[in-house]
Amino acid sequence: MKIKPLIFAAALTFTYALCAGQTEPAAKVPEQLPITSGQAPYYLLKAGDNSLELDPNADAKFDWNLVDPNTIESIQVFKGDEAKACVGAKGQHGVVIITFKDFHFLSKELQTKFTDSKK
Repeated sequence: MKIKPLIFAAALTFTYALCAGQTEPAAKVPEQLPITSGQAPYYLLKAGDNSLELDPNADAKFDWNLVDPNTIESIQVFKGDEAKACVGAKGQHGVVIITFKDFHFLSKELQTKFTDSKK
């Protein structure tokens, strides 16, 4: 009968070891868009009813550290005619649409960028 508590304690210790210390984001993202003028895709960030367009020629230094990978719901990549159908001529080098789970989960700085883009 002493085996059951021992197995339970071992399982609990193992589970804790798996979960402990996971404070870092699941993945690191580059600090800046690695783009060359005129050939980079067009980025569209969406969070609920809010959207933020990143033109690679104008926003080449967007700080991707503002984006927590855990807040991303989906990433879609469009090329060719599909990309042009999404955003017109701006999509000639492709379109990347990043959809976030919820606007309120975003960092305050990123929320501000979304809000400022509406002005």
